[in-house]
Amino acid sequence: MRALRGLVPFVLLSVLSAQNCANTSIGAVPLSDLGTGTYQGFVGGLYGAGANVPPAAHFASGASRMAAVQPRDAAGNPAPGGRIVLLSIGMSNTTQEFSTWVATANADPNRNPAVTVVDGAQGGQDAVTISNPLANFWTVVDQRLAAAGATPAQVQVVWLKEAIAGVNGGFPGAAQQLQGLLGQIARILKQRYPNCVLCFCSSRTYAGYATTGLNPEPYAFESGFAVQWLLQQQIAGDPNLNCDPASGPVLSPWLGFGPYLWTNGTTPRSDGLTWLCADVQPDGTHPSLAGRAKVANLLQQFFTTNSLAAPWYVMPGASASFSLYGAGCAGVAGVPILRSNGVPSLGNGNFRIGVEDAAPQALVALWWSSASASIPIAGSCNLLVDPAPGLPVWPSFTSPNGTRIEPLPIPNQPVLIGAELFCQWLVEDAAGAPLPGFLGLATTRGGRVHIGL
Repeated sequence: MRALRGLVPFVLLSVLSAQNCANTSIGAVPLSDLGTGTYQGFVGGLYGAGANVPPAAHFASGASRMAAVQPRDAAGNPAPGGRIVLLSIGMSNTTQEFSTWVATANADPNRNPAVTVVDGAQGGQDAVTISNPLANFWTVVDQRLAAAGATPAQVQVVWLKEAIAGVNGGFPGAAQQLQGLLGQIARILKQRYPNCVLCFCSSRTYAGYATTGLNPEPYAFESGFAVQWLLQQQIAGDPNLNCDPASGPVLSPWLGFGPYLWTNGTTPRSDGLTWLCADVQPDGTHPSLAGRAKVANLLQQFFTTNSLAAPWYVMPGASASFSLYGAGCAGVAGVPILRSNGVPSLGNGNFRIGVEDAAPQALVALWWSSASASIPIAGSCNLLVDPAPGLPVWPSFTSPNGTRIEPLPIPNQPVLIGAELFCQWLVEDAAGAPLPGFLGLATTRGGRVHIGL
């Protein structure tokens, strides 16, 4: 009987701390799927105005900053045998997710051997805490760099994911508070790591299963707006977030969205991502092993395919990569987005090329070439592939939600290593640029397919 009485508090604690598995949705639309729709009056898209890619000028600024990412010695000088440190900054969720990915990154034969991945994120260190440049958090980060054989001068890229513990204040106030804290953290990054030129920011995962007030919904979803507004703040030219030496003192790295992690619980977003009760620990907030693995997969996909990450992260030459270039032109849903589902590695029979945010049920053409180009064809629309080589053009139609996916299986033939293809989607769109013989034209950016290991 005494043993049974001793068991009761443990059982009650377990029940009280269990996830709220019934809350499988909060009815919100992921920012990446919201497009030009709104949430409480604020427009979706990772970069606002319905766009999931940076504006052309901001992308060009990022590409210019990326050009400085190169192996550096301990003093920060360019050196052939030096390091490119990719550092995580954030809280408990961040370190749990990033440290899971570190094992994948370290085992990846396609990773540039100059890249050193260091987990600087720490449990219990929310945005309020680490926005203080004197916080012990930053001392621990540098200790971890030293343990990895790296120095602050070798840190060139950061993945930043933060939130406010015990958040309150409603929307948009709490998101605006987080926006301000993220801006302060960005400035600290530049102060402590002068060669840090790129910072990819992510917002929270789904928190509908949470049973504590640490960072529940809808605050977790709304943290995506904090990142969106931060990026817009830099894009608008705020001198406190300037990353361009030609525009004044450089106080911040270039800021962009990293992998977007939020999805509406068990409701799949457009890429199929769901967040299940099994993906969180009993508090409903921190990721379980399964949830960590999901985020690790998103990190792996981002750093091996993003056009501002893959060029320095992936091993030069022999590694497969997919990157974007040039600028598209808008149609009814904004600029259509060219997507790949991974990298074109040898034997990847499931490699796909798709288009999103195109006009629904519209004629589309996937144009292929062995060379890039920039040829004006209608209004601000340019053909970004060279038509001279005469490679095939694949015509088709989009779905009712404006998407189309085409398979491009990669044969397991070593002779293909290093081969490159260039592609672009052209969309018939009445809201696009006038084009004789068509309703109008919208285009994606160009895609560079580099076949490798």
